[in-house]
Amino acid sequence: MIVKQRRVAPERPVLPEGIYKRIFDTALDGILVLSHPEGLVEAANPYLLGLIGYDIEDIVGRKLWQLGFLVDKERAEKAFLRLLKDDYVRYENISLKRKDGHLLEVEFVSNVYSVNGGKAIQCNIRDISARMEVERALKRTQQQLVDALYRTVSCLSRLVESRDPYTMGHQSRVSQLAVAIGRKMNVSSDELENLRLAGLVHDIGKIGIPVEILVKPFTLKVAEIALLHTHAAAAAQILLPLGLGGDLSKIVLEHHERVNGSGYPSGLKASDICLGAKILGVADTVEAMVNARPYRAAKTLEVALQEITQNSGVLYDPAVVEACYTLFTSDGFSFSDSTPTQPNH
Repeated sequence: MIVKQRRVAPERPVLPEGIYKRIFDTALDGILVLSHPEGLVEAANPYLLGLIGYDIEDIVGRKLWQLGFLVDKERAEKAFLRLLKDDYVRYENISLKRKDGHLLEVEFVSNVYSVNGGKAIQCNIRDISARMEVERALKRTQQQLVDALYRTVSCLSRLVESRDPYTMGHQSRVSQLAVAIGRKMNVSSDELENLRLAGLVHDIGKIGIPVEILVKPFTLKVAEIALLHTHAAAAAQILLPLGLGGDLSKIVLEHHERVNGSGYPSGLKASDICLGAKILGVADTVEAMVNARPYRAAKTLEVALQEITQNSGVLYDPAVVEACYTLFTSDGFSFSDSTPTQPNH
């Protein structure tokens, strides 16, 4: 990765030559001094020579991109031309090859300085090989945890849906639509992952609802409706001990709340409902309407979209409704049969 910025070549700090030489000789970063604008190596400090395994005679008087320790010579030459233009260039994760062939990962920063009426180039080189290996190990561990998390969530989702064949695939499809709406609304990447997971497990609380209520082909009684309404709070309680994050549990807990306060379990209104829950609520509503249930046939997408647009600002957040409507009517969104068991950025 290259980070560059346009700036005037700064004056090198005015230090007595003896002090500057001690800094140059004892620094624990590699230092190269190059001529400007030729790019010929004029000096290299002891730390750099030890780092790359070369003698000073091997590199003095040669151009930077001609040196054997720079692996990607074309990249180095382009960086040098950029340096001459911008007076500054910074690389991370550039590879250097020691004289013995061993590869190093370094951070490479070059500055053009004004010195005694002329210009000189100083390159600071820091060995970050150990740090990068630690970061890679950490990323591998994180990916293993993420993979395990999504496998767990997928199992939980299939467990819930196995009790109600009418909702098979429901949570997966809700997850797809919720993520698409979130992306349309430019929510953060963390919020997208919360939506993805919340969609996959938002009905997990139904594990405690008797099957005969879930598959009943007639209108539910008042007591049965009240029992069914406990599933959101039950899901949030199940998720919290799993360490999946408070935000995720909150989205699941509130996804049946409605902006006018008519939802459940707490009768929250408008700004009291988190955005993730508002998104999940719309996605859940649309997906449920376009698929059959034991007590009714599937409705058309047009009817589902009419439901959310007519109740925009009443039951559903207007911005969420607009994003969902646009996805189907302009962006060509459609549900996939695949289950999103892992993040897909």
